[in-house]
Amino acid sequence: MQGPHHRKIELQSTADLSYLYANTVALSRQKLDLHFPPSATNDADPMKERVRELVDEFITKTFTSATSSISINGLDSSTSSASGASFPLHSFLSAREAIEYEPFDANLASRVTALYAQLESLTTTVAQMRRDAPGRAAKVLGEELEKALVDDEDEVDDGEEEEEGDIEMKDADADAPAAEQHTRRHGKKKPYKRDPSWNLTIPFGNEAEQQRWQDGEMSDVYADALRTLARLQGEVVSGEEEDEEGDGDEGTSSRALATTVGKVDRARRAAEVVEKM
Repeated sequence: MQGPHHRKIELQSTADLSYLYANTVALSRQKLDLHFPPSATNDADPMKERVRELVDEFITKTFTSATSSISINGLDSSTSSASGASFPLHSFLSAREAIEYEPFDANLASRVTALYAQLESLTTTVAQMRRDAPGRAAKVLGEELEKALVDDEDEVDDGEEEEEGDIEMKDADADAPAAEQHTRRHGKKKPYKRDPSWNLTIPFGNEAEQQRWQDGEMSDVYADALRTLARLQGEVVSGEEEDEEGDGDEGTSSRALATTVGKVDRARRAAEVVEKM
C-alpha cells in the first residue's frame, strides 16, 4: 500500500522561485541589521559577517531541500534528472537582492524642497528669538517695575499732602529724575480716601470738658483726673473746703462712691428680707 500523495507547489517560471528567494534574503538582512545595527564607521563586524554566512547557508539549504516538492511549468527535479535535462537550481539560488530604483517624481521633489525651506525659516526664527527675546523681556520687566515704584511713591505723596498740605520743594524737584517729575506734574493721581472708622470719638460729657482736654496742658489734665479719682474714693482733696456745718467724717463718707454703693446694696438686701417675711 503506497503512502498518500501530496500535490507539489506549482510555479510558472524560475523567476517566481528567484523572487521568493530574493525576498527571503532581503528579510533576513533586515532582521540582521535590527539586531546588529550598522556602525558609523566602515569597519566590518566579524560577528555580524559570521551570522550572515550562517543565515545564508540555512536559506540555501532550505530552498535546495524544497526543490523536490516544487514543479516549475510542469517540470520537477526528478523528471529533469530522468530525461537528462538540467534543473536550473544554482542559477536562481545564486540570485541576490537587487537595488530597485523608483521613477523620479517631480511632486515629491518639490515637496521636499518646500519642507527644507520651511525648516531653514523656522531655524532662523528660533535663532532670532534666542538673541532678541531675553533683551525685550528684561526691558518690559524693568518698565513695569519702574511704573510700580512710581505709583507707590505717588500714593505716599498724596497721603502726606492731604494731611500736612502740599509743600513745593524746588531743590528736590531739580534732583528728582525726569520721569518722576513728569509723573508728579502731569500724571494721573489716585484719590486718597480716609476711612471713617479711623476717626476717634470720645464722649467728654460737655463742651467745656472737651475744650479742656483738647487745649489744656498735660499736667492739668493729669491733675484733674487724680482729683476725680480721689473724690470717688471719698478722700479730701487739697484746695477744697469742707462743709463747716457738717461733720468731716460724715461728709467724706457721703462723697465716697464705695460707701454709696454699699448702702444701696444693704438696702436692696433688707427689702428682699422684708418681702420674704
